[in-house]
Amino acid sequence: GIRGVASMLGLVLAAALSSGVPFTLQDHRIFVQAYIGNAGPFSMIVDTGSAELGVTPAVAQRLHLRLHPAGSVSGAGAGKMTIETTTISGVRVGNTRFAPADALVLDLSRIQHGIGLSHFDGVIGYEQLQRYHVLVDMDRQRIAFSSTPIAAPPGATQTPFAQIDNFLRIPATVDGVHGTFVVDTGDRSQLTLFRHFADANGFAHFTTVSNALTGFGVGGPVYADMLRTTLQTLGVMANDIVTRIPLAHTGAFATAPEAGSIGNGFLERFNIVYDYPDHRIVSWPVAHAVADTSTFRLPAVPPAPSVLLARHAIFGAAVVQKPGGVTVSIVTPNGPAYAAGLRADDVIRSMGDRQIVAPADFYQAAHDATAGRTLVVSYVRNGAPARADVVPAAAIHESYPGVTTTYGSVEVDNSLRRTLLTVPADAKGPVPAMLIIGGIGCYSVDVAANPQDPYMHLSRDLAKAGYATVRIEKSGVGDSQGPPCAHVDFDAEVRGYRAALASMQNNPAIDPKRIYLFGHSIGSTIAPQLALETGVAGIIIAEGVGRDWPEYEIRNLRRDLELGGTSPAETDRSLIEKAQCMQKYMFENLPEEQVEAQMPACKVHDSVYPVSAWYMRQVAALNIIEPWAKLDIPVLLIYGTSDFETELADHERIAEVVNAAHPKSATVVPIDGMSHFLGKAATPQAAYADYGKTIEEYDTALSDAVVGWLPKT
Repeated sequence: GIRGVASMLGLVLAAALSSGVPFTLQDHRIFVQAYIGNAGPFSMIVDTGSAELGVTPAVAQRLHLRLHPAGSVSGAGAGKMTIETTTISGVRVGNTRFAPADALVLDLSRIQHGIGLSHFDGVIGYEQLQRYHVLVDMDRQRIAFSSTPIAAPPGATQTPFAQIDNFLRIPATVDGVHGTFVVDTGDRSQLTLFRHFADANGFAHFTTVSNALTGFGVGGPVYADMLRTTLQTLGVMANDIVTRIPLAHTGAFATAPEAGSIGNGFLERFNIVYDYPDHRIVSWPVAHAVADTSTFRLPAVPPAPSVLLARHAIFGAAVVQKPGGVTVSIVTPNGPAYAAGLRADDVIRSMGDRQIVAPADFYQAAHDATAGRTLVVSYVRNGAPARADVVPAAAIHESYPGVTTTYGSVEVDNSLRRTLLTVPADAKGPVPAMLIIGGIGCYSVDVAANPQDPYMHLSRDLAKAGYATVRIEKSGVGDSQGPPCAHVDFDAEVRGYRAALASMQNNPAIDPKRIYLFGHSIGSTIAPQLALETGVAGIIIAEGVGRDWPEYEIRNLRRDLELGGTSPAETDRSLIEKAQCMQKYMFENLPEEQVEAQMPACKVHDSVYPVSAWYMRQVAALNIIEPWAKLDIPVLLIYGTSDFETELADHERIAEVVNAAHPKSATVVPIDGMSHFLGKAATPQAAYADYGKTIEEYDTALSDAVVGWLPKT
């Protein structure tokens, strides 16, 4: 039975540890007593972030080793260290004898004295570890090196690692941003973000401690700015991770291509088998937390009050990616960009000191702009370079008779997201409410300057009918803090909507038993997930998806190509290419550059996503229809007949699934002449032709359908 299996696994672990040795944790490093030849013991760290064996000059002198000059090396810290090389006959730890190896001879005294260690004689790195299944048992403070596989307890997490340049690399997510991280037991910190990754994703905006001494490495002291993040890896999501962004522009932390380093300050939360032969990390949580003996503490940072979330500036233009570059698609009449001379079809090259190579760069630059301060924009018009001095305007607040809109915030992944709560001005008590869950992309929902914005229109019409609504800005959009929207993943976006829903349920102005969800476009995949988690009064879907994402994309591409007049043969060739690209990009998790190098046609098919690769991979893995069969609540499915992005059949499929489980729960309502973007369009062809070129007039039939279906207040 289970007890017998557990006992057997316990015996296997115990057997592995019987040939292992005790270790001590000093400054979050794993120190073991090692012997070199017949000499020792020497105090050495087991370092998954070191490529080689290393010893100090004192050890080399004691062993009478012959040394050879070898230049210098860099590591953590900004400096370099002069090194020599030697050959060591063999290192023994307990009963494990590592093979003879070349070794670096390097002065570790600065690290030793900086940390306050009594002994620091060397490093055991990849060259010694690569042949073994290495068990680090934090609960028993023992380490074992086994030539045969080590069994793990039931429920242990297996994380494959890539072994490149003698380092272990695993995927991880920090505040919703994916990256590849080095697993480094020689890094004392919990998490280190390398400079390029931190800069690209805006993490520096959220540091709470500046220029702190966070440790010592081969390159000297490591000064860094500090913040708290949420880290998702090794099968867990951990909050309040003390995270550093090293300040140096040289050294490994500044030049390494990875996103960062997961240090032993985090890894010591687990018992781990570093399974080098099988290229995997097997981990399970420790029974008792390891005491934090670090010399650096970050104070807990409470959520900032919403009044501290400053209003953003308005640039007044939208862009799309085209073969020539990031191209202006819409310029708001009489807005800042228009006043500075920018027009549709201008190709943006830079904004301030930021180069614009993707729409995400444009929106981040616009997000970071300051109202009233000139932003120099370099662009190309008809092949000629030009310049515009744009003076962004201050964002305006929504104002409408009979409606009150309150600007608040919720905390998501240790940063704040802007919320807009719209309520009837004459509301006397708790009112029913609706959470608007928007479509894919990095647009703003705080757009009082656009009188045709569909979510704002719907919010006003619901307020007239006695309903409150909540809208939430995505990460890094509008007033919201957080990494750039285009870099975060789908799960992080869902966490934002989940936080907004929780804020509604805890708001005394809202009746928690009468909360509805409105899911538009990809929001149709989020709404049923949230409904299953928390329970709501009902769901409304508009222009939704009712089948797995890969199939949806294939059907959608065919529809779009046919609307655009592509020949049948070219259409079918594109569908074959699309399927191949999605397989590599979404399911084999290959980098976009590698996919496109293998299949140049994928440059067209991959460029359609206004979000990160990991966002799309998570969506592609969803069983989109599954949650609908489990819901026993009313469902309204609205489809506009001029939509070129979704189809009526998907809405009917959702209704069939819902009604099969709970008869007469779901209703499908077509709206003649409504487009995917909830505006008016004569036909799908007209909507497709005008996409990205004009601002559609909001189709009030949507509000009529929603209000007509909801219970009267």
